[in-house]
Amino acid sequence: MNKMNRRDWMKSSALLSGGLTLSILPFDNLWAKQNIGEKKALKEIHLVNLSHHDYGYTDLPSSVWDYQVNNIRLAMKFITETVDYPPEAQFKWTLEGLWTLERFWTESSVEEKRLFEKYVTSGHLEVTAMPGNMTCLIGKYEWEKELDRLKFFSKKFKPAVALQDDVNGLPWGMVDSLLNRNISYITMAANAYHGGYPIPPPSFFWWEGASKKKILMYNSEGYAVAYDYFHTGEWRKGPVPHRYDVWFNPPTGNEIFSTRMEDMLASQKILNARLVKLSEQGYNLSAVQLTFTNHWTIDNDQPCRQLSEFVKSWNEAKLEPKLVFSTPAKFIGKIKPELGGIPTLRGEWSDWWADGIAASPTEVALLQAAKRRNKDIGAAQKYFEPYDLSVTRLMAELSQDLTFASEHTWGAYDSVGHPYSARTVGNHAQKFDPFFKSDEDSKRIQAAIIRGSKNYKPFSQTTRLHVLNPGSVPRSGWAELSAVAFRKEANAVKDLATGRILPFEQTLDSEWNWRGDSKVIETPVEFPNDVWPFLPAKNRFFVADLKPGEKRAFEIVNDRGLQRKPLSGSRHFEVKVDAATGYLKNIIFKPLNKALFAETGDRFPGQLIVERPQGKYSRDALAERKVDSKNLLRSYPTATAYKKIDSHYALRYSLVSEEQSAKRIEQQWDIFDAVPRIELTTTIWLKENLDPLAIYLAFPFAIQSPRTFYDSLGTQVEVGLDQMPNTCGEYNTIQNGVRYTGRDISIALTSLDLPVGIFDDVIRGKFRPVFKPQTGNFFSIVCQNYWITNFAVLHPAKIVARHIIECAKPGEDIFPVENNELWCYPSV
Repeated sequence: MNKMNRRDWMKSSALLSGGLTLSILPFDNLWAKQNIGEKKALKEIHLVNLSHHDYGYTDLPSSVWDYQVNNIRLAMKFITETVDYPPEAQFKWTLEGLWTLERFWTESSVEEKRLFEKYVTSGHLEVTAMPGNMTCLIGKYEWEKELDRLKFFSKKFKPAVALQDDVNGLPWGMVDSLLNRNISYITMAANAYHGGYPIPPPSFFWWEGASKKKILMYNSEGYAVAYDYFHTGEWRKGPVPHRYDVWFNPPTGNEIFSTRMEDMLASQKILNARLVKLSEQGYNLSAVQLTFTNHWTIDNDQPCRQLSEFVKSWNEAKLEPKLVFSTPAKFIGKIKPELGGIPTLRGEWSDWWADGIAASPTEVALLQAAKRRNKDIGAAQKYFEPYDLSVTRLMAELSQDLTFASEHTWGAYDSVGHPYSARTVGNHAQKFDPFFKSDEDSKRIQAAIIRGSKNYKPFSQTTRLHVLNPGSVPRSGWAELSAVAFRKEANAVKDLATGRILPFEQTLDSEWNWRGDSKVIETPVEFPNDVWPFLPAKNRFFVADLKPGEKRAFEIVNDRGLQRKPLSGSRHFEVKVDAATGYLKNIIFKPLNKALFAETGDRFPGQLIVERPQGKYSRDALAERKVDSKNLLRSYPTATAYKKIDSHYALRYSLVSEEQSAKRIEQQWDIFDAVPRIELTTTIWLKENLDPLAIYLAFPFAIQSPRTFYDSLGTQVEVGLDQMPNTCGEYNTIQNGVRYTGRDISIALTSLDLPVGIFDDVIRGKFRPVFKPQTGNFFSIVCQNYWITNFAVLHPAKIVARHIIECAKPGEDIFPVENNELWCYPSV
């Protein structure tokens, strides 16, 4: 874990900001505000023992569940064994997440439940409020539903503290979410590796939410830092061991936290040196909390019985400061009366680890789609008959799976060094099981709801269909029908309200189990091959401006006189094509006669940028943020084909490119006439990439004096204003997209599949803190495998990245598209 003292931190922040305008309160002022009042001598060290929940990382998730549940049993055993010790030395255990408690509660006996309740009441066990340690990928809808699902434990044990460990970020919307559920405090033990803190830890501050309400934050050092306050070297040798490796074991006896007097005196000397540094950097409270995990696996480790013996012996020897075996709520209750003029920080705690999400682009795209579908399922209840119990059960599981999928463990400890080991491959399989399960379950629920409707009729018995907008805002999108399921020839639908004929467009797919004539297609849907013929997969037509809850009826027809008229222009946009290259050079928003993209520099709309760190041990350079721009080789795919494709619904332009990282790259622009919308679909058939690699997608918007916003757990964040100082400015989790408001135009960019992006310029490895963007440049991170240890390498995959651009006049609010999926089904 990288550690900086206050002076080093200030120096690095000044050097690495690169002259950017930062919305940061200087550290000196923050500490000055915190330390108003008389200086107090530090009299107590509160030691908090917990097991950091990484559902994976050290072992397969299926094993970790067993280890973590057993930790509760071990903790109760140690509490029972030390019940006659002095109160300060009695064993205490802090349970980091409600998901483990839920699993324990399901498996435990009546006697174990009673003992657990007894020790919570006595203060020996503390239940904290978070289900697990969450990334900023979590969406508000499923988050609130999951907290509702876990309310049995919240009501029964009334946790006061939300505990977030390891991840060095937290969504801004979490403030109001926790306060609304009577959570009073957050303890954040961020991991400084590859990241940092808003202000130097340990420290307190008020975290202000968008509602102006505040929650008290204890900005702690790392979740395993207590060991470092008493030792100068690690006890554990070597890497993170498998728990089944008999050559490793948890420490016993005097192996750590020795009770021999000479060892305790040596530990006191180390401790006092650390406390002097705390005092020098301004910490002046009478107690400090230090969190400890055991020293076998550290993450997912078992309780440390030696701590009780160490605390008891230390205090009996009258060594100072006094040691207290404690819990987060007990520590905050002790120290809160001393907190006077602590600072108030406002905004998102932008996560320095967010880029790791982009190491699994295909899985994350499924998750994002399932999140949108989950919200639609909840809203659609008022348009259909009451759901049966099987659907209700699946709905509860869906929100649980979606929330768990956003838990911070993304794979095995050694995935980069051993990409084909059982631990790496097994962790990847088990980690992403909820992603695939959520995708399928959300579709199963949707189908069950539709089939249970009075308006549904089996497709083999009808030629009619309904198209529904189940959302809360107007929606436009493609209505899709299975082409394979058609019993009769058809080429269009007729709107039964207006009589308008809407011709089908077809998408094709490679299919072996088919009898009939095959079609020829130059840009196949699934993957480039000549193994099987490409045949119709779906028929689709575009439906514009469906109001919330609106349902339109259509008749499937075979119109022999249908005249297909390719769209020749858009009422909303004019397309500029580069005559020399054929590239789509720019798009003009007609109502303002405004070019959407800047034509200066070397960026064009939809440009793909491929980045490869160079040099030996390049991953170490990334880890230590020593990446020199000259060692970042950037290249661009080479266009091999560019053409305009006829469509009834959109001006359509297709670009085919090649690059060594991919088997094939295709991009398609759809510029619509029915609605003021532009869609870009980028498809990359990725090859395996074990070396460091990143791919970005550029949107160089031309906009004057832009203000930039994205969503954080249901709360709007203005970049550079609503973000905590010194948190991540290199990339952000943007959820559904970003919006710009400028003097000359308002623009919303929906990023349906890629929830992480970069503002202004592609800055990597420079430790850039938050800043106010000066341009409308935005770069979606399509994929990257830069994370050092526990994110998956880029395996062969088909990546589909969809983006939607909508525009409005300056001063008009326009937001990323909530969802473009319409429910289309056969009807009476």
